[in-house]
Amino acid sequence: MNKVATPSNFLCTLPGQGKGIAYHVAVSFLDSSHPTGVRFTSFVGDGRRSFGVQADEAALTGEMVDSFEALCRLAIGQAIRDHLYDKAGEGDYVLDLGAQPFEGELRPVGSRVGVSMPRMRFPG
Repeated sequence: MNKVATPSNFLCTLPGQGKGIAYHVAVSFLDSSHPTGVRFTSFVGDGRRSFGVQADEAALTGEMVDSFEALCRLAIGQAIRDHLYDKAGEGDYVLDLGAQPFEGELRPVGSRVGVSMPRMRFPG
């Protein structure tokens, strides 16, 4: 798999006031090809909230290493199940590989397939 073209940053909505709270979800890496977990950050509502769901490198195999989206969906599922967004001030958490993956909308961030050259204007 070409990891360069694979998105590792997403936007999702976690439960919260009203329709929920938007979170930026980003894969954390040991190096360029070894994910170590997922960082959640939100600037919506009362201040900044941030927490991580980290995994032992040896625990991440197969789909979790090949698909950053699958890793994020698993971490989001755990965050919702355990209400981690309400415990953001308590630090990071250990990824539960048995969590039910999130099945809601997950929007890739900054992952355009074709990047075109910027348009240039010339004096006419």
